[in-house]
Amino acid sequence: MYELLLPLGDVPISEITRLTEKHPQIIYRLVDSLSAKGLVMMEIRKHRKYVRAEDPAVFEKSQERKLEALQASLPELKALQHKPKEATVRVARGDEAVRNLRRRAFDELPEGGMYYILSASGTRFYEIMGDTLDAIERRRVKRKIRKSLLAFESQRLMLEKNEIWDFIELRYLPESNTVPSSTNIFGATVAIQIWLPDPIVITIESPEVAQSYKDYFDSLWKMAKG
Repeated sequence: MYELLLPLGDVPISEITRLTEKHPQIIYRLVDSLSAKGLVMMEIRKHRKYVRAEDPAVFEKSQERKLEALQASLPELKALQHKPKEATVRVARGDEAVRNLRRRAFDELPEGGMYYILSASGTRFYEIMGDTLDAIERRRVKRKIRKSLLAFESQRLMLEKNEIWDFIELRYLPESNTVPSSTNIFGATVAIQIWLPDPIVITIESPEVAQSYKDYFDSLWKMAKG
């Protein structure tokens, strides 16, 4: 309805009913809802009700306020959430699943949190992330989220060329044979990414599983070289 109204300017509701071929009660209900949200202006002229869509910038501001309110209430909502005792496993496929995983990690981690990467993925990760990586990394740096990355010696030059070096530490294992997967650990989540042409992202949400992976990461970290 909002998109329909934008190009029409001031228009009587009867005209909207004609254009949409919807029952007048439906149109009035939709217009009243938009008016309550501040997205539509209404005016009575000669016993006819005219409406006009507000500027899209007003729409944007209203959505920003909703997002701010949601973010403010997230701690309370999370406290109410039922936490399953068993591990929760999810599987997603595709390039967007890889990008969403990194976004999610840096949204969920607290400021100053730690993100672990075991067995870097090579150039495949950077190809998938593309231009979105810079924005995600800037958010990580802004929130001072640290990143510990454990890769193979053969990946040293590639990583040191592509990584942003704020709040990051890299170490390398001597094996030259890379594996077709990488493991990310953040909070209570372990994410295994399998680098097929259509990548697979498996997430395991469990404090116990995440801690066991962190312990394994720490043991390899001690063996690796800077």
